[in-house]
Amino acid sequence: MGQERRQLITIAILGLLIGAGIGLVALTESMIAGACGERPTARTPFAAVQLLFGGSAAGYVTPEGCEVPTVGIQLAAAGIVIAVLALVISVTVAYVRWRHSDAGFVAELQARDGFADRRELKKYLSAQAVLRSAPTLRPTLGREAKPEDVGWPVGKARGVDVYVSIEDSMVVEGAPRGGKGSRILIPAILDWAGPLVTTSTTNDNLSATFRPRQKRGDVHVFDPQRLSGLSRTLRYSPIAGCEDPLVAAQRSRAIINGTALGSSSTNGEWADASATVLSRLLHAAAIAGKGVDDLYSWGSSPGLARRAVGILRSDGAPGWGDGLEAFLDGDPRLLSNQWFGVQAAVAPLAIPQIRDVLSPGGADAPFTPAEFLAGENTLYLLGSSSGSTAMGGFLSAMLDDVVEVARKRALSSPGARLPIPLGLILDEIANMFRWESLPRVMADGGGRGICTLVVLQALSQAETSWSPAEAATIWSAATAKVLLGGGGDADHLADIERLIGYRERSRTQRSWNTEQMGHSVSEQHERLPLMTVDELRRMPNGTGLLSYRNRRPVLLELEGWTQRRDGREISDAKRDLERDQQAQFAAQARDV
Repeated sequence: MGQERRQLITIAILGLLIGAGIGLVALTESMIAGACGERPTARTPFAAVQLLFGGSAAGYVTPEGCEVPTVGIQLAAAGIVIAVLALVISVTVAYVRWRHSDAGFVAELQARDGFADRRELKKYLSAQAVLRSAPTLRPTLGREAKPEDVGWPVGKARGVDVYVSIEDSMVVEGAPRGGKGSRILIPAILDWAGPLVTTSTTNDNLSATFRPRQKRGDVHVFDPQRLSGLSRTLRYSPIAGCEDPLVAAQRSRAIINGTALGSSSTNGEWADASATVLSRLLHAAAIAGKGVDDLYSWGSSPGLARRAVGILRSDGAPGWGDGLEAFLDGDPRLLSNQWFGVQAAVAPLAIPQIRDVLSPGGADAPFTPAEFLAGENTLYLLGSSSGSTAMGGFLSAMLDDVVEVARKRALSSPGARLPIPLGLILDEIANMFRWESLPRVMADGGGRGICTLVVLQALSQAETSWSPAEAATIWSAATAKVLLGGGGDADHLADIERLIGYRERSRTQRSWNTEQMGHSVSEQHERLPLMTVDELRRMPNGTGLLSYRNRRPVLLELEGWTQRRDGREISDAKRDLERDQQAQFAAQARDV
């Protein structure tokens, strides 16, 4: 297609030059007619050339006595020639610049055969396509269902608004400052029609979406590190609900896996032992009505943990008290290693700020996952990458609580699916904490109404936070993959190059045959990658690549949230919230 475009431009320039020549002839004869009172007759086809370049009007038959303005005609013609040459040069330079621009690069990609065409887009990835699944995914909505109720909006392609079914787990991968937040994440948060849990290491997404989400339902912000700039945020008790031994076991596992020990691929045995002990301590604290102060005390030392043994023996799950005592009375050399994970899990509770956040009082409305799942409510989980060691376990536990309640509700619902789907938009989760359940939720959550969008800077992030095998599961389970430009992992980009397939290119080659004194024409066919590693890396901001199930890849046009029809309203709400945030940050600085 690039060759065809160059041929068209060459033809256009030749046409311009021919037109200029015809125009010069017309100009010459018109100026002679103006001077002589009648149009001249050319004696030869080259009369105009003779006049313009030779300065002789002998090639024309003119009325007797007429003096042809030869010099004036030459000057006028020279002006035209200069103008035409300038135009040709300008067009050529503009074309060369355009070819090397982002717009030219994207246009060349769009022209390639191998991307999904408009027919495919409308059939599989349009608003109409996702609405066809509404009776199954959102049966209670009936004919009132909108595309955003059953699909993730991910951009445009060939004039079609592209949607991915909420049944499909999605991974968005892009380098920092590549537009993931403004072009994909924030629109997804704004449009999600149901309960939503979203994570972030900054408050950028929060600032743009907080007020619009408040119009949909209750908004909760769990912000132990005070990153949000909000005066009042959610308090969450890791002990609440642990009267149930199963809840205690699940929560302890989530807390441990959110710590450095849980993310280690070589310490699985110690992590399991630590989770077992922590489950007993959580259970004991819950049945005895204790708070995080006691949990911290018990977890800090095996000696202090013995206080929980009596509580478990009298009121706890059968055998849990004896099991904890046997653990404490075990080999002292093993006990110190096994207790390391328990100490790490409760260590954040030594920080007054964190202990306060994890100790809801009487005035604090309890966060109940069951109530949260009943409407279009929102839970923001905030935590910096530097603070993940301190709070990762408790952020993981809170997310796990919501998902486990959602899973149980789905199993008891018609079709084993949540009546109102739960959205998980997990930005920077690999930098926040290791959520053990993510690979499993990515693989089977969509069929239960638990819909996941994970954002990564690179796949290597997932390999670091989870294991390479789990990262591969996350990647493979994402039936929708969106790649933005700027990636630097050549091996991973090479995998994507193979994933999106190849294109066929035909080349016409002409050669001169000296024996037969004529031209010969041959056509060559090449099989090339649809996009090379370098081209995947070079995709500019505003462009993305969608790989969806077994369909041909889609080259996406990604607009920022400011280009939405409600962009001005969202901007005003964001600006208003940011004023409040700045005031709160200033107050926090004065308190330090």
